Amino acid sequence: MKKKNTIVAITAAAAALVLVGPTAPATAHGDSPAGTIVDVAVAASGGGTPDSNPYDYDLLVQAVLATGLAPVLGDTSREFTVFAPNDRAFLRLVTDLTGVAPESETEALTTITTALTLDQISNVLLYHVVPDRSLGVVQVLISKSLTMANGGVVEPRGINLRDENTDLRNPRLVRQAVNIEASNGVIHTISRVLVPGSL
Repeated sequence: MKKKNTIVAITAAAAALVLVGPTAPATAHGDSPAGTIVDVAVAASGGGTPDSNPYDYDLLVQAVLATGLAPVLGDTSREFTVFAPNDRAFLRLVTDLTGVAPESETEALTTITTALTLDQISNVLLYHVVPDRSLGVVQVLISKSLTMANGGVVEPRGINLRDENTDLRNPRLVRQAVNIEASNGVIHTISRVLVPGSL
């Protein structure tokens, strides 16, 4: 009986995510994907102040560029599933770590780059990528575990993604910003940053 209830809950969550949420601007109205994962994230971003746009990935894009991962995620010979923390997710991370909410994206980025080395930031970013697989939201929801590009594991539990850190709250899929197609994979926006146990 418990297994049946779990399947019903996952199916309901999948239906809510797929049917309720609008498509990201980059792929609206059935357009073909607007470039690689990096291209789509850059095109969706814009603005230096925190806002309510779920597709705003300024901090993620800056971190990807700073760590040199842009060419990897721009590789069109491979596919990726990227769980993309939006700007609000990074602001929440800084608040969780310091106890103080940053006043701007610049302050959040400065705090993160002061607290972590580039190698640590790269490790965190790779913990958001499933390599060589393009998984739609339903495939994510029914997965028991996902092996990430840094070798870590994320365990989807409905719309929650259980990471390896037990001290911070787990991210959730942002229902209006999942299944964002790119030419080399798919982006699912998440509400918090996934934190690997090796950090």
